[in-house]
Amino acid sequence: MKMRRSEALVASLLGLALLSGCSSTAAEPPSQDIADEDDDDGAGATVPFPHVTSCDQVTAAIPDFTHGMDLVGETVGDDAVMCLWAAPEGGPYASILIGQNTMPTEEEAAAAAKMLQLQSTYFTNPQLSGLGGAAARWTADGSPDTTGYTTVFVPGVSVEIHRGKNGPDGDTSYAPDDTEAIDVALAILKL
Repeated sequence: MKMRRSEALVASLLGLALLSGCSSTAAEPPSQDIADEDDDDGAGATVPFPHVTSCDQVTAAIPDFTHGMDLVGETVGDDAVMCLWAAPEGGPYASILIGQNTMPTEEEAAAAAKMLQLQSTYFTNPQLSGLGGAAARWTADGSPDTTGYTTVFVPGVSVEIHRGKNGPDGDTSYAPDDTEAIDVALAILKL
């Protein structure tokens, strides 16, 4: 499955929408270290990474992930942040979508992946598990570094990560290595 840059963005948004619609409601709210709540009236919605006002901040937090690429697109809202980087002259590209989301069960993830014609594979590490989180790799064959993308979940927040490269058949979005995906997400969570 090959995805062009615009198709990768559409797939990102579709994936987030699917997961938001089928996510478990039993997730704990984010900790204050990860996301703050609007305490003015006590009824405000949790906003992911309220200190992020631009994708320049995200870029600075993950310099190795965006090395050699320029920020070419950003959307910063109350409930989501999307950043897109690309290298000049058809080089590699990357995108990150940070949003409010609850972690789906493995069954819900498998159902959502099937709708996208992908396979979901859960993985984690001790640091991510310590935050109550896990990651799901959404790829054509279930393996890392293949066509698809990765989503890292912590309670109430998801960080969707795409890598992109040019190939003989055009641009391809692929899931980063599992360690890189977790490292990138954890760096963003600290913003």
